[in-house]
Amino acid sequence: MRKRISKLMPFVYLAVFLYSGYLLAQYLYTYVEASSSLKETQLIYETALENSVEAVETESSSKEDILSRYTMRPQFEELHAVNEQIVGWLSVEGTKLNNPILQSEDNDFYLNRNFKGEYSRAGSVFMDYRNDVTDMSRNTVIYGHAMRNDTMFGSLKKFGKQSYADDHPVIYMDTLYDGYDIEVFAAYETTIDFYYIETNFKTDEDFMHYLEEVESRSLIEMPVEVNRDDQIVTLSTCNNSVNSKDKRYVVQGKLVKR
Repeated sequence: MRKRISKLMPFVYLAVFLYSGYLLAQYLYTYVEASSSLKETQLIYETALENSVEAVETESSSKEDILSRYTMRPQFEELHAVNEQIVGWLSVEGTKLNNPILQSEDNDFYLNRNFKGEYSRAGSVFMDYRNDVTDMSRNTVIYGHAMRNDTMFGSLKKFGKQSYADDHPVIYMDTLYDGYDIEVFAAYETTIDFYYIETNFKTDEDFMHYLEEVESRSLIEMPVEVNRDDQIVTLSTCNNSVNSKDKRYVVQGKLVKR
């Protein structure tokens, strides 16, 4: 019996080795595919943005007059032609967070699809299906995977350090129709027991209670005042630590129209 087992062991080791190699190759491919897809969409967006700025500079009328001629802001026209579910762009200066924002009819579709709607384990940055870029909710929620190379929402956890938050106090969000600054005021780890993804609140008091809860959880203190008349944006990602199935990392900011 022992001889039979000893003869089988090399095959067991080989099977384990091959399976481990398969998992490693799959993991590496995820990052290669995600990086390629991201560079493609960044090139489309940045080129369109440059062209729209040049058009403004060559016209005699003001930038506001030119942009008002469009139902959709010009930098999104080419991206929207690729996928009509692209609703905006999110970025943080000096970081690798520089992504299109997708939105579907549910919060599952873009967990594993890229900006073209093709299957991708890395997924996309996407807005909660309950939100509407034409009529901003009291809380706009945006999700993304925490990639280990700091792309997408891989750098969100860094906002938990005061020095990082101080160096990156503003997150930029451009929608199809408007531009916004997201002034960071909170960053924290939570479990899904705290319903931080509430998009609308029945009363002002409910909203203020929610903000008080957020403030009590935050790891940072920022010079940003949020009151009952304000709107906020919530960025949410899975915590990439061990045993983090029900844990999330959250960064929140006050929405200020440019």
